[in-house]
Amino acid sequence: MKSNLIRFSVIVFFSMLLVNCDKDESENQTLQSFNVEETELNAKVDNTTEVISDIFLQTYEHEESIVKSPIHPFLPECAMVTIEITGTSKEVIVDFGTEGCEVRSGYILKGKVNMSYTRNVDAMTLVINYTLEDFFVNDIQFSGSRTVTRQKANDNGNPQYIMNMDLVVTFADGTEASRTGTKTREWIEGSFNGNWGDNVFLITGEWATNFKNGNMHSTTIKTPLRREAGCRFLVSGVVDMVRTNYSGSLNYGDGLCDNLAMFTSSDGEEYEIEL
Repeated sequence: MKSNLIRFSVIVFFSMLLVNCDKDESENQTLQSFNVEETELNAKVDNTTEVISDIFLQTYEHEESIVKSPIHPFLPECAMVTIEITGTSKEVIVDFGTEGCEVRSGYILKGKVNMSYTRNVDAMTLVINYTLEDFFVNDIQFSGSRTVTRQKANDNGNPQYIMNMDLVVTFADGTEASRTGTKTREWIEGSFNGNWGDNVFLITGEWATNFKNGNMHSTTIKTPLRREAGCRFLVSGVVDMVRTNYSGSLNYGDGLCDNLAMFTSSDGEEYEIEL
């Protein structure tokens, strides 16, 4: 009788141990899935903000070029450009409409980009302000503003844009996040040759993304991100990420134009992220 009782107790003990192990494993898998999902959302924001930067730079540089056509060569025909000049001040509004316009990179843009600055063709440094109004890149909504400091030439002799971000991002499922920080875009290839398709930028900086659920993501570019106008995705570079529940690094690759990046957690685990 005593032997049977001991045997029964052992069975119960190991059964409870297995149940707890399964529960812990399930919770870990759920947390892991959640962490990867937030990393993927964050990476999508990183990539789509570069689409906004492309449009901004294309529009500004065309507007202020010495020789220009009356039609913006880098904007789709469905985009309407309105210009207002008062003294030395200039306002440029690019309206992609409510139905949306497809830009060369394949993204669908909706809403308005409102840009204003003081015209001075001789200035080595110029401050440009712009805001986003009912603006979407595909199904991701961006609202807020940026201040961009444009330098004709940095220490490397290249045009450069320092962007201060203050944006709110809303995903199609209602997930909301705010983003603040600074990015610097150095124009290393193809500047001012009239052909946007061969342009290449290197991007540095750091920013914070705060999700509405309380999770905070801090991102620092460790290896400059490479943005090629001929590709709709970032093609290389590494960013370090510090999250509420985890940390790691995101590698955008070695120059191949694809929609994939590799996230490596601080524990050394690797996960493929879709941009």
